[in-house]
Order: sequence, then structure tokens, then C-alpha cells
Amino acid sequence: MNPFIKFSVLLFLCFHAASAQNVLKKTFELSDENSGQSSYSAKPLANTVTVIEIFGDTVYTANSAGLSITTDQGASWYNLTTKDGFYKGSITAMAYHQPYLFLSTLYDTNLSIKPTYGPGGGISYTADFGRTWKHIAQPMDSIKTFDTLRREDGTWYIEYYDYVFRTNGDTLKTLAVRTNIDNVTWDIAVTDTTVWIASFAGGLRHATRLPDGNIGPFFVATIPPDNMFAVHSDSTYKFIIHMLKNLNHRVFSVIATPFGIFSGTAGGLNFTTDGGMSWKRYTAQNSGLSGNFVVALGEQIFTENAVTKHYIWAAANRAVTGTEYNGLCFSPDSGKTWRVALQGPFINNLAFDGKTVFAATDEGLFRSDDLGQNWTQYINIIDATTKDRFFSTSFYTAGVQNPGVNSVLYFANQDGLAISTTQGNTWKIIRVNPEPRKQGQPQSYAYPNPFSPSVDPNVTRFRYDMTGLNPATDKATLKIYDFAMDLVAVVAKN
Repeated sequence: MNPFIKFSVLLFLCFHAASAQNVLKKTFELSDENSGQSSYSAKPLANTVTVIEIFGDTVYTANSAGLSITTDQGASWYNLTTKDGFYKGSITAMAYHQPYLFLSTLYDTNLSIKPTYGPGGGISYTADFGRTWKHIAQPMDSIKTFDTLRREDGTWYIEYYDYVFRTNGDTLKTLAVRTNIDNVTWDIAVTDTTVWIASFAGGLRHATRLPDGNIGPFFVATIPPDNMFAVHSDSTYKFIIHMLKNLNHRVFSVIATPFGIFSGTAGGLNFTTDGGMSWKRYTAQNSGLSGNFVVALGEQIFTENAVTKHYIWAAANRAVTGTEYNGLCFSPDSGKTWRVALQGPFINNLAFDGKTVFAATDEGLFRSDDLGQNWTQYINIIDATTKDRFFSTSFYTAGVQNPGVNSVLYFANQDGLAISTTQGNTWKIIRVNPEPRKQGQPQSYAYPNPFSPSVDPNVTRFRYDMTGLNPATDKATLKIYDFAMDLVAVVAKN
């Protein structure tokens, strides 16, 4: 028997596609459900991994289908979906503060005409490894007052405001955010007393952690507007916290360090040492930052000459001015001075292993072993056993487990998750590709979605079942047809 197996891309059931939401921080411009339950598996839920959070032997990965957790370097996975209790949508941020895991989500809606990202799903958190969850809706404001304003064309409009009360008795107005559209939490930082969230159009907010494990109401942080570089604790002000008019009030990243809180926006980097009463703002115009679009922050801790050092790193990409450029910057002195370590590609995220820095960028994965003075790029990431490889050059996120001693590297993008226990000399690639004709899968399928114009890399994989056929004599031919069922190409024959 010599059967002819004909594949038409038009008829393929696509197993994996990118999530419907934009779960990467790529723009700061404002706009006018998963199924299943927790399970143990040899594979994570999906290929597209956008967030990695590591604590001890536990690695949390956020993918396009939910939350996948491994405690054995990817050999097995504990998978959680929204059916297990966290809020619907794709996970946009995670933070771990023992014993709590905090995460935020972003989901689809048809209510917005032109959303930049979509609606924020709020904050979910668990203290028991995902068995039970508590949820806080995406924070919004009340309407306390309003102004009637005139546009340049002579028409009138009304702006509604809430109030922010500072502990020095000062009262500021904040544009009342009354929707979760583009009010998306992109980053979370947790201290012993406070939860900080970077929520794009919702601004930078903070809430008190209560003794019973609950979280108090979120309040807007009074970071400087675009025309100011500092807010002082003993001064009073009249500026309005206004996300539509101030790029510095569109917030994307936040990190808690022993020295204070750093928060990145579309207008620079803000730093407070007193819980948010006073702020200093660093920009490409007044410091050594490369750009003002700060989408990721990290703290590097290492020992040099018996002294423990703390460097703050910022993915400072170009925002609007012509003098800005994409770059990875660092400060060796808690923000007093900034230097550019890597320039050119859009920086998505970063990770550290002692003095070694890893940068996940749109143009590849970079490594520096000398605090950013020199960089090398991982060109080929190939699985040591299967010889499968990463075709994508864009990396979304990175993480290091056990830094300094027997470290394990985790790098991810739309093409899967790569793990190395040998400092990148050898790799294991974790990719989800179910067996055809098993557990409800069709006889053949393609992934990622071959019709998606945003697929990265521009590679589609085909899987098919040959049960009942003789691999030695039976042949497979792959043909591509257009929507009119006209033959476009013969990709593989016999």
C-alpha cells in the first residue's frame, strides 16, 4: 500500500496561536476563557511565555493559556487556568513575596472601539500554591469634582476628577479613571507592608497589606508631571495627575529595593525613599538614561572584594524625542547616576546571575559577564536531545534560578521555553505539541497559526498521525492551497 497523504493548510486545525491580547509592553499611546482545571503534566499549558517569576526551586511561567509551574527544571509541570480561581485573561505580571504569589491579567472585550491593549483584570493572589485565590478588581477612581474646559477648536468638554490626599495635608486632583480599558497592571512589586502596581492608564498605585492577609484600597501615587523632575514631601502642589496629558503618569514597571521604590513610565524613571511622599524623576534629558519608555526594571546583587553591591537596571527604550534611543541602563549608586550598557534593540526584560546580566530583546538574547562592558549574543538555541531549535530572534522574558551556584537559565518567547543548566552551552527546549489523534486532537494540525500575520518566527510546524501506515514504504506529501483551492506550492513530496 502506498497511500498519498494530502495536507491543505486551509483545513488545518491550529493548535497554538498567540493570545488575543497584546501582552507585551510595546506602546504607551492611549486609546480613544480559558477552560480546564489544575493538573500535573509533562508539559506546560502553551508555548508563548511572557512572564517568569522564580523563588527557590519553584519557577512560575505565565503563558497564553494560564499559569504553569515547575519545581524540577521543566521535567514536570503543575498547570493552572482561570478555572482554578485567578481572574480571566492572559497574565501580564507576577510577583512573589513569601508565601504569596500575586498576578495580574488582561482580557478581551468588544466594548472598546480602539483599545491599545484591552481591559485590565485586576490582581489575584494565593498563599497555597494556587489551590485558593483572592481577587481585587482593577482599581478605579470615584468622581469627586469636575472642570468644564475648552478645546482649541472652541468646543467645550468636562473632565472628572478624584482626590489624592498626601500625608502632609496636601490635596491633589487626579483624572478619574472610571474604566479598566487600558487600565492594565503591567508590573507588581511587594514589600512587607505594601503592594505597588504599575497600571499604564491607571497610573502608579499602592495599597497596604493588612495583618489578616487581605489588601487595603489602592491609592494613586503622586509622581511628578512631565514638566517637573521632583515632588518634595514638605511642599504643596497644584498639578493634576493626568494620564492623558502626562507621559510620566502612564506607568509600566515598578520594583521594590532596599533603597526605595523605582517606577518606570513613558516619561522616565521615578524613585522614592519614603513610601511615595517625595519623588525624584530621571529622564533621558536630565540623566544618563537612553530613553524615557521604561518597560522593565531589575536589581542586580553581587559581591565584589567582599562588599555586597546593588545595581539598578532599567530597560529604557525610546519614547518620543529624537535624541532618545533604545537601551539597557544601570545605576551603581541607587539612581544618582545612570550609564548605558547596551543600545539598539528594544529591551523587553532582564535577569541576573551574580555579575552576569541577561537582556531579552526584540533582536535576540544578550549576555554580559562584566556588568555591561561587553556583550555576546546567543545565536543558536538548539535542544541537545531532539535537535529542535528556536527560530524566533525576539525574546520576551528571562529568569535565573539558583544564581551564583548551579544556576539554571530560563528564556522564553512565542516559540517556547528554553532551559540551560550549563550557562547556555547546552539547551532543553520545552514546547507544547500534542500527539495527533490523541486526547481529542485531529489527525493532522499546524502551529503556530499559519494565517496569523503576527506569527514570530515565520515558521509553521506540521504534525500528522501515521497510525496503520508503514514508515518505510508509505509516503507523505505536503501541498499548500489558497482559499480558492488552487495549488500554491508543493512543500514536501514523498
